Amino acid sequence: MRVAHLGSKGIPSRGGTERVVEAVARRQAGSHRVTVYGSRHVCPGGWVGEVRVVALSVPGAKHLGPLILQLGAALHALVCGRYDLAHVHGSENGFIVPLLRLRYPVVTTNHGPAYERAKWGGVARRLIRSVESWSVKSATVATAVAQTQAEQLSARYGRDVRFIPNGIEPEEPDIDEAAELLGRVGLRSREFVLFAAARVDPTKGCHTLVEACAALDDSPPLLVVGDLGHASGYEERLRRLAEGLPVRFVPRLDDKATVLGLLALARCFVFPSTVEAMSMMLLEALSVGAPTLASDIPENTSVLPPDWPVFRAGDSEDLARGLRELLERPAEELQDLSTRGREWVSSRFDWDDIAAAYERVYEEAVASARRA
Repeated sequence: MRVAHLGSKGIPSRGGTERVVEAVARRQAGSHRVTVYGSRHVCPGGWVGEVRVVALSVPGAKHLGPLILQLGAALHALVCGRYDLAHVHGSENGFIVPLLRLRYPVVTTNHGPAYERAKWGGVARRLIRSVESWSVKSATVATAVAQTQAEQLSARYGRDVRFIPNGIEPEEPDIDEAAELLGRVGLRSREFVLFAAARVDPTKGCHTLVEACAALDDSPPLLVVGDLGHASGYEERLRRLAEGLPVRFVPRLDDKATVLGLLALARCFVFPSTVEAMSMMLLEALSVGAPTLASDIPENTSVLPPDWPVFRAGDSEDLARGLRELLERPAEELQDLSTRGREWVSSRFDWDDIAAAYERVYEEAVASARRA
């Protein structure tokens, strides 16, 4: 089967949707001819392993760039491509689905409600939400990475949306590189609380965590890793909240092994998001055994082990309570928690199983198109 993936910025991945696309595409390339579309600002094009990458030249504008990239990818697929199926990632890219359906069966994957992200203004949010219906109703088969979102989209548009989760790649943490980074910012392993995200905006909840640390009698050092300049004024807000607290800020890390190393060396990892789809970061924290405290949004609780410690999303007082309780747990309890998290993730979120689930969906979509 000849498969084209659209909707990402390209591979090799640096996080987010691209990580999902790369994990699935690499596995499919063993038995199919797979193409991933992306931007030359992110990927050089050519080949990544057995996956062909078509990198398009697009403007770097924050809002127009992604739109032009996906429209260009769709037009290239229609005019120059010879595929059996197109897989469109991200409901915000639903506007290209009707175009692709002119020639191909289309599978779509919803990676979360992009219009709820704080980085978008009011007009952009309304536009993004307006094309969400196309990603569901115009698709041959629609999927979502979170069970709750699959259910919500099914109810909203009267169309069955399949749940296919994200997974994790088995990868060794780079403990040495992580320890060196900690040394540069004056921290030691097992003494710090970790927050990490690629792009830090208000929906990631970092401000809630800083406020919770301020409420503790003896706040542990907090390491914040991520791009703080993603939402206007948010970096200044965080730095004001952190004044007088033992908080270190480190820019975004694109080396996954180093991030995993920080997770493995952290006293605990806090995941305070108020908006998510199915977070790769949360899965990876559990996979390396980081004692993890997460917000109680359904997208988190649906993938956590039973009776896992959570706090009310957006509630700094409840986060302070949960953080205090977690930090006061005996070492043997934390070790049991770490083991339970690792075993839970490894048994349920394997990329080979997930790629096989997409394979079945692809076969269904192609068969449905032939019948039509």
